[in-house]
Amino acid sequence: MSATIRIGNVEATIKEYVWSCEDAAVEAVLNGMLNPLGPSGADPAPDLHAAQVAVEVLGGEVVSSDEVDFVKGRVY
Repeated sequence: MSATIRIGNVEATIKEYVWSCEDAAVEAVLNGMLNPLGPSGADPAPDLHAAQVAVEVLGGEVVSSDEVDFVKGRVY
């Protein structure tokens, strides 16, 4: 799963809970916002949720994300 955000004219992508971006400073800030222990095992979409938190804090928008697989009837 992955998600891409746009902050101003800079795009960044998170995949497997690691941010990548052509702007090293933005990449460092985004990776610094992640939980150093990793995502919760109860989160079915950690990359999407990290992207949503990033734009909530820094502004911008989520421009794309992979579809989240949910198992019908499973409690997450």
